[in-house]
Amino acid sequence: MMMKVKIMHLIGDLSKGGAERFVVDLCNELAKDDRYEVFLVSICSNSVEETFVKDIDKNVRYVSFNKGRGFSLNTFWALTKWLRAEEPNVLHSHLNGFEYLGLYLLINKRTLFFHTIHNVAVAECPNFLIKTFRRLWYRINKVKPVTISFDGRKTYRDYYQLDNDILIENGRQDLVATNEIASLSEKYKEGEDSFVLIHVGRIASEKNQDLLIRAVKQFNLTEEKKCKLIIIGEVKEKRLYQHLLEVVNNDPYIEFIGGRHNVVDYLSIADAFCLSSIFEGMPISLIEALSVGCIPICTPVGGISQMIKHGKTGFLSRDVSVDSYCDVLKEALYHPDKKMIKLNGRLFFKLNYHIQASANAHLKTYSSVILSDKSNMMNGYQMITKI
Repeated sequence: MMMKVKIMHLIGDLSKGGAERFVVDLCNELAKDDRYEVFLVSICSNSVEETFVKDIDKNVRYVSFNKGRGFSLNTFWALTKWLRAEEPNVLHSHLNGFEYLGLYLLINKRTLFFHTIHNVAVAECPNFLIKTFRRLWYRINKVKPVTISFDGRKTYRDYYQLDNDILIENGRQDLVATNEIASLSEKYKEGEDSFVLIHVGRIASEKNQDLLIRAVKQFNLTEEKKCKLIIIGEVKEKRLYQHLLEVVNNDPYIEFIGGRHNVVDYLSIADAFCLSSIFEGMPISLIEALSVGCIPICTPVGGISQMIKHGKTGFLSRDVSVDSYCDVLKEALYHPDKKMIKLNGRLFFKLNYHIQASANAHLKTYSSVILSDKSNMMNGYQMITKI
């Protein structure tokens, strides 16, 4: 009987962010094939209410080391000891999971290591010492760097002065609306007296909600039909949130509703999905919008420009300014063929950003590296690419 290939994905925690959402979806998809034993390893503890832990499929082995805040030497030793016992064929880290592998990287000669850079490289790893640590492992190819967009690839190569990354795009599973969609439609769409805009993203400086709010207020000053902006996301920067509340100034057309488990319902009833970021990797929220045919209106940053074809699958502002974003809001919301753009978005998602395509690309990458690595072939394991 052929032994299963053991694949582990390691991440700091499963809080409600795009990278965390992707890792859960990817592990769930990989675990559908019984040739692979898939682990999702979290360094920190994850509450059922505030994280994606409840979305992990039963076929995925979930392991948490329940670390609290700050660096933990005990967790570092416990993880290393556990990894030595399990000895996965593939260990793929994400976000701040990398640094906890320091000792295991030194002592292990059989596991293949990967790390996905989910953002522009300097934003993902701004600390000079950590950058130096990571660059060492990238340079000697002990850890294979994975980028998620052409822009992400460029930032990796500029920042680390290396050109050995592997490009694998993100993906998302098909989304299914919940039974809450009817009440949301009644609340926000009845009468069709305003355009419903949805923004999905944590309240953080890089998401640039200030620009979006000001652009919507500017739009509403001049247009007869107003925009109703619904901002979905956890507050990560409390001072910024207070500033945004001051900018909103009790405007009845702008609403903060916090994190939501049923983002798909909001996207399904919306006229458009809005993203006004200063920088991005490949936003999972944008992939979600495309998947349900919600027209995206975004700033032209990071991997977004790769994902949106202006006037075909969505709309891009000229630059990151209020006037430019207000202009593109008008272009998108008054476009004569919005039905075709919605259809194009769904098709573009199916062809390029479904989680199955991303899982296949990951498996092909693991396969090619395993088959070219003699020490792993000596173990007698086989990796069969799922197509």
